[in-house]
Amino acid sequence: MKKLETVAEAIAKSILRCDNMRVISHNDADGISSAGLICSALFRAHIPFQATLLNRLDASVVDNVQGPVIFCDMGSGKPELISRIKYPCFVLDHHKPVGSLSCMHLNPHQFGMDGAFEMSAAGTVYSVVRHMGENKDLAGLALVGAIGDRQSMIGANRAILEEAIEAGAVIVKSGIKMAEDGPLENVLSESIEPLLDFTGDYEKTKEFLNSLTIKGNIENLEGDDLLRFATALTLKLLIQGSFAADSIIGEVIRLKKEVIENSLEFVQLLNACGNREDPGLGLTLCLRDRGALDQARRLANEYKSHILQEVKLLKEEHKELKNIRFLLKENMEAGAVVCSLGIRYLFTDMPLLTLNRKNEEVKTSARGNRLLVSRGLDLSVALRKAAEAVGGVGGGHNIASGASIPQGMEEKFLSIVDELVGEQLKGIGKA
Repeated sequence: MKKLETVAEAIAKSILRCDNMRVISHNDADGISSAGLICSALFRAHIPFQATLLNRLDASVVDNVQGPVIFCDMGSGKPELISRIKYPCFVLDHHKPVGSLSCMHLNPHQFGMDGAFEMSAAGTVYSVVRHMGENKDLAGLALVGAIGDRQSMIGANRAILEEAIEAGAVIVKSGIKMAEDGPLENVLSESIEPLLDFTGDYEKTKEFLNSLTIKGNIENLEGDDLLRFATALTLKLLIQGSFAADSIIGEVIRLKKEVIENSLEFVQLLNACGNREDPGLGLTLCLRDRGALDQARRLANEYKSHILQEVKLLKEEHKELKNIRFLLKENMEAGAVVCSLGIRYLFTDMPLLTLNRKNEEVKTSARGNRLLVSRGLDLSVALRKAAEAVGGVGGGHNIASGASIPQGMEEKFLSIVDELVGEQLKGIGKA
């Protein structure tokens, strides 16, 4: 951490010497919160900025850069693109680096930390902005990025959490990690985290709660009621075959400086804004504009309905190869989210892929779990190699990765991924 902080401070000083800045970041919760962090710090430092939030970094993006630029949650895996930029350039990322960058570059992997589990892009950006002024009140936003990438509060994330508590940016209590506050029956019947077999059925939800004789708002549960509810929820998930209860019950992070107190709801809204092609609305939330909240919640409700529809498709239409499970559809709205939900709550024994045919290409999301990673799974390597073999691009983390491939190459791509994953899980895969 000390070595990372030394580099972060040097980058912060270099940024503060710039007269203006272009910010380019990913459009998911981690990327949007990363942009929110750096844009807030630039605004406070009176440095004009322009922010762009996008799904992927390609030549059309870097070739249009004019002036100093900061890349957040992207860039570490694209040295050939970053090298084209002739202006001051800063890459603040947490994906596993590929090759080397000649610009100022900060990534937890450079310092022996795992960017997939213990430091998000937002955490990486926060390590810089905390040296750009009095910005420790932004620490909660760094945690939103980590939560959005399903990271644990360990390593660097734990250090940020402790600093956030000290700064009054968050409070932490024991409870149920749900993305909504309010009456139990409403929250539980509409929840996709956790995804229960009665999700969407209000009457069955009430039956479940009545059997526990528990009432009230979920955020206020404590004592015996909290214990009985947590136990029942854990058993329910185990019966479904899911081992995700440990991520549903435990430390609940409440944001005290942001426009939303429920950190999981914040993540849900940012992901919805990115998916509904309005990431700028999510950035507005990160810049603490409460006027954007109602519109973001409407987008999130629309997005959730699509997620539930596509979860149903996953249950009914998934296919299996020897080492992977997949769903191939056209014009999906929530492929990445459905993939994450599927591996956590429905199909936990093999890596899961969703392939979405859209606009002459096939966008793929792949997810594993910690047990599979402990056995050798590295989806970043598998998707990168398979995508390149069929004329596409891919990469990400060992536990979560993505790819874009040409239409018509799906079968070959899946076959290669299946073979690579099989080698990895047998312990003979090569990175």
